[in-house]
Amino acid sequence: MNRTFVWGHRGAGFSGVQNSIASFQKAIEMGVDGIKTEAQLSKDNEIFLTFQQNLNLNGNSIPISKLDKDKIKKFKLENGESIPTLPELFENFRNHEIGYNFDIRTPEIGIRIIEIAREFNVLDKIEIAKSSIDSRPLSKIFSKIRNFDKNVKLSNSVFLKYSNLEEKHLELESMNKLNIGCINVNYNIANFELFKLVISKGFKFCVWGVLFKRNMEDFLKMKYQGRYIDEIMSNFPERLVELRDKIQNN
Repeated sequence: MNRTFVWGHRGAGFSGVQNSIASFQKAIEMGVDGIKTEAQLSKDNEIFLTFQQNLNLNGNSIPISKLDKDKIKKFKLENGESIPTLPELFENFRNHEIGYNFDIRTPEIGIRIIEIAREFNVLDKIEIAKSSIDSRPLSKIFSKIRNFDKNVKLSNSVFLKYSNLEEKHLELESMNKLNIGCINVNYNIANFELFKLVISKGFKFCVWGVLFKRNMEDFLKMKYQGRYIDEIMSNFPERLVELRDKIQNN
């Protein structure tokens, strides 16, 4: 029987400074299976791991895409660290068996992630995801990426503003065409019927935004044909790992 894969959102989530090397390290110590973060591309083609698309430098809000690495590195997080790059992430945790999931906003970001993952020989450990706040069709994000690499894992984060989720919103035809293996939905719209539908169509089912113990327990106990929900993302990954190990090891 499978166990639910636990993603630490931006590392250790609400514990510490998100998207910092310290947070990623703490998440690993908590026992997560993988790290969920966001990727931005600098002017000089470096991947930085941050949700922010703009940085406030000298009183001006400047897109990361218009800044080079040296200038971005001058920006300090609350714990005094600089914003980590993707090579720094892979280098720091090369001896850990964990996965990496990256939200992207452009195909170019995804392609650059793949190039760096190839350099570190961790392509099998990464997953590239469309942002849940991106309403564009899957093809706009993933077609160029799939043409660049036929096998990299891709994830469809369903548009957050769908309050009444219908099958058409899942873009199943595009998912099949682009070989996208996972559907990722917000906990507010995740339920057993949707889980069953996604599994029956041959995809993995992931739930994100799970914060409270009761919700965690409900999702961790959910099974269809002997199969648990494939993945859960949380800003309280330590709590989720403890409950997963207790519920799914019985």
